[in-house]
Amino acid sequence: MTVDKRHRARSSGKWKRFAKPRLVQSVSRLIIFFSSPMDAHLLRVPVPLGLFPLQRPARHSFGRRAHALCSPIPLYPKRMSRVVRMRPLLLVTLVTALMPGGASLAPSTARRQGVNLEMTTHRHPSGRDDGTPLEKFRVDLDDPPHVRWKNIMKANREGARATMFYLFSSLPETVHSEVDVLISNAEARLPAWAREEMLGVADALNVTFGDVVIVNLFFEITPFCTSIVSQSAASGLIYHARNMDFGLAMPQLSASLRDIAIDVEFWNSGKLAFSATTFAGYVGVATGMRAGAFSVTANEREMTGSIPVPNIFKSLINLVNVLMSTDAYPVTWAVRELLEKEDSDFDRAVSLLGAQKFATQMYLTVGGVSAGEGVVLTRGRNELLNTWRINADDGEWFLVQTNYDHWIPMPPWDNRKAPAEKAILEVGAEEISPSTIYKRVLSRDPVLNQLTVYSTTMSCSEGTYASRVRDCPKCSPFR
Repeated sequence: MTVDKRHRARSSGKWKRFAKPRLVQSVSRLIIFFSSPMDAHLLRVPVPLGLFPLQRPARHSFGRRAHALCSPIPLYPKRMSRVVRMRPLLLVTLVTALMPGGASLAPSTARRQGVNLEMTTHRHPSGRDDGTPLEKFRVDLDDPPHVRWKNIMKANREGARATMFYLFSSLPETVHSEVDVLISNAEARLPAWAREEMLGVADALNVTFGDVVIVNLFFEITPFCTSIVSQSAASGLIYHARNMDFGLAMPQLSASLRDIAIDVEFWNSGKLAFSATTFAGYVGVATGMRAGAFSVTANEREMTGSIPVPNIFKSLINLVNVLMSTDAYPVTWAVRELLEKEDSDFDRAVSLLGAQKFATQMYLTVGGVSAGEGVVLTRGRNELLNTWRINADDGEWFLVQTNYDHWIPMPPWDNRKAPAEKAILEVGAEEISPSTIYKRVLSRDPVLNQLTVYSTTMSCSEGTYASRVRDCPKCSPFR
């Protein structure tokens, strides 16, 4: 399209018709970044040298740098965006067709002989032992949002900056610049508390606001997890637990995240409001509990639809929509706001989390304080798709949710659900407790795998909340 035509389009009020391809181009570039070489590894897809260079231009908040690509053939975002716009089905078909043998979460021996549930014990390579309790910090909600994370970021500055550097070292400068523009335009539409807290994080780390927003949205779409909610036959109490698997098949990223995984107690008016497990600089909540009310964990919903497309492709487009409108809301921000409400309880949490419009599809596991108060909500962006409840009277005294719809068969390359269910049945409803779930379920391979960053156990009725770092190099490779 010529400059003349662009000018006439602006003058005639038809510019919006020509602006959309630029958004699609930005999204396609993000898909290229987030899906390669990571998804190439996950899907066992050979990576063409010309499409994914050996070294991308490094841009991070320590200053803009211009680097030449090492690959002899540069990226072609315009061509890629044209393919995404005109042949999305073809693109998906090509990707799925290149899956001759997806990597498996089952142990190498189990791939031939069945799942090996042997418990793993080992030492953390950096000296931080597997099972070490996460460091606990305090956020005072009475403080101005800008300073709430100051002490946390001071204590975790080196680790947080290293993690951001690792993420952005692979992000092309052109993509980074375009996303910065989207964030700049969206800043006023972000909720005030999130905007101010992320600005405070950026100041504490001496990085840009845009980079902090990108990291927060990145964490929104990429966690793979196992969530469990169970009911004790002995006491009727509800126990909630989860393993957080993170890293997109990149062990170095998982290692970086272990260094900045923390427990945070959020205080309000001199009282503990709620507890959460998060990463330093991440203001949303994917794992949290309000004692005496409810607990909640968020799991990514993966490989959905008539053609199973990895959720990261859909989520990137959805999260760009977050920056361009107020119709969609990040799930973990909504969870954080719900945990802050003093009048929140199990029923209200289930109702609100089932009704709100979200930026991306997700599974939300919610636990309460009384018998029967355990549920998994399967969420689309705009609707509640399924409600799965504990029903001990019918023998369903626990629920295990990973990253796939529970009513369909699990994919053969990633079946953590069956081993988790087998392990929890071995424990039994009479012996179930936070301790037995941690030792005999969350610590079993492949529920515990090479990308597991932390394990958390919670009990709303007892007011107990505990998280531990996980690092199992001898466990199954993720997927």
